[in-house]
Parts: sequence; structure tokens; C-alpha cells
Amino acid sequence: MRQLIFKSPTCRLKYTIITRPRVTRRLHMELDEHGGLVVVAPRHWSKAHISATLAQNMSRVERFLVTARERRLRPLLYSNGELHLYLGEHYPLVINLGSRLKSSVVFNGHEIQVNTRRHDPESIRLVLQGWYLNQARKVFSARLQEIAARAEWVGDRSIPLKLRRMKRTWGNCSSSGAIKLNTHLIKAPLPVLDSVIAHELCHLEEMNHSRAFYALLGRLNPDWREDRARLRSEGNRYLL
Repeated sequence: MRQLIFKSPTCRLKYTIITRPRVTRRLHMELDEHGGLVVVAPRHWSKAHISATLAQNMSRVERFLVTARERRLRPLLYSNGELHLYLGEHYPLVINLGSRLKSSVVFNGHEIQVNTRRHDPESIRLVLQGWYLNQARKVFSARLQEIAARAEWVGDRSIPLKLRRMKRTWGNCSSSGAIKLNTHLIKAPLPVLDSVIAHELCHLEEMNHSRAFYALLGRLNPDWREDRARLRSEGNRYLL
């Protein structure tokens, strides 16, 4: 097997190439045990031809990755010891039960402790969801201020920040200049979160996805392509 990293103007894609006797005419795609892309190619195809084919069908490749990874994901059980994401890292869930406990969440850097009177998964999910929302309010606001300070077109403008739990959109910027962010981003690494914020800040100057917009984004966040590729490949895990 050969592992390659394909680079296009809009995406950085890592994949493994394998061959099978029955695959003689077209590419096939599948996932490895870690959710990585495996390209099954005809034996006579060169690496350049494989890369060119992927580049021409990038939207199809991205749809396959999202769909295949969603099918593979297991639903969360909200049980003791289960791993949950926070700012890109997995932490074990520690559930403390007691009739006098007030529902709350304590994060100590090593684990996420949920204090609750009820031990059913739905109650634990709601307590944890509330904690994620509170963390998102604090973290998103601080990151927005820091990144906006580096965007000279923002100036002294006050930027309204709204939070929503969304399934299809990570963020958007309204015509009035308000920025809306998906609260699920609190589970993403800070560079990915920062990239979404930078993207929306650039819409304050360029309300489109033109060359001027991406030039502006490149100045504010030179690594936006890598960040977007990571969000596309890992984002389904944040939505759980």
C-alpha cells in the first residue's frame, strides 16, 4: 500500500492507494479502520492519474467521506468512562450520582465530571449540553475578540455573536454584521475554531466567496485550507 498526500487549491487530502485484481477500470473508495480514505485503483494507473482523477471529483470524494464516516460513528451512550470531545481532545466522562447533588459539570483538565441526581442518558446529555453551551459562550467570545483585533477592516466595530446548535453549518455572517457560530465547535481544536471565526470575519469586508475574499482570508489565516480539510474530515465527530 502507498500513502500519499494530495494537494489541491482548496483542500489537502491524505489517502492510501491499494490495488485489487478485479478493479481494472475506475477508482473505488473505502475507509480504513481509522476512518482514513483508501483509494482502490487499477494497477496500471499512475499516481499522477489517480491524483488528477480525485481532483476532478473532489466534491464526490468529500461527500463520500462525510457519509461513510457518519455511518460508522457510534451514538454516544453517556455512560461512565465514555470519551467525549472538548477543544479537540477526548476526555473520559465521570458521572457522580447523588440525591442531593445539584446538576453541574466540572472539568479539571483530565476528565469531565457530571454531577447529577438522575442517571439516565438523556438527563446526563442535557447537563453536558448545557456545559458545552456555557463553555462556548466564553471561549468563542474570547477567540472572536483576539482574531478581530488582527483584522484591520473590523476596526472598533462591535460584532454581535450568536450561538446555535446546527447540523449543516459551522458559522455564518449576516448582512447586518452579526456572526453566528455552531456551538458544536467547542469540541473542535482551537485552530479549527479560529479558522471558522476568521472566515466569518472576512465576510464583514467581502460578503461573498470571491478571489478578493480568499485573498483576505489568506492574510488573516494562512492555514485556512488545512483547517477546512480537517473540519471536513473530522466535523461529523463534533456533531454527536
